[in-house]
Amino acid sequence: YTQSFSEDVQAFVHAIDWRSDLWIFGLFLVELVDVLIIVINRRSWERLATVFMVNTAVLACAERLNSLASSNWKTFSSQDYFDQAGVFASVLVGLPLLLCQFLIVGFLLREAACMVIRVKRLELKEAKRKAKNE
Repeated sequence: YTQSFSEDVQAFVHAIDWRSDLWIFGLFLVELVDVLIIVINRRSWERLATVFMVNTAVLACAERLNSLASSNWKTFSSQDYFDQAGVFASVLVGLPLLLCQFLIVGFLLREAACMVIRVKRLELKEAKRKAKNE
């Protein structure tokens, strides 16, 4: 590690062979599709729960996927990015998926708050109707 975070990020970006390793852009595309699915389904807690579980399964298998990629990197990459600690996989797979998980939790909390408001409004309408009938 170097002196500053920005230097570490710059070193990380420069260490990647962007022209040869196009599979990284495929990974970014999959993560973008994940975000789009989350945003499109933000009002459906069932679908968000499904995406959450899929993301959780990928995160749970991240160490195994990193070791699998480490042993087979020559078939799809120009260099071995997959070290024992899993830094590359953590940054390019783990961090975006964790951010997606936080996005899902935020949407689910918003949906829960909206449900509480709807229920309370129905309760108030019912109480008003009962008071009017008495």
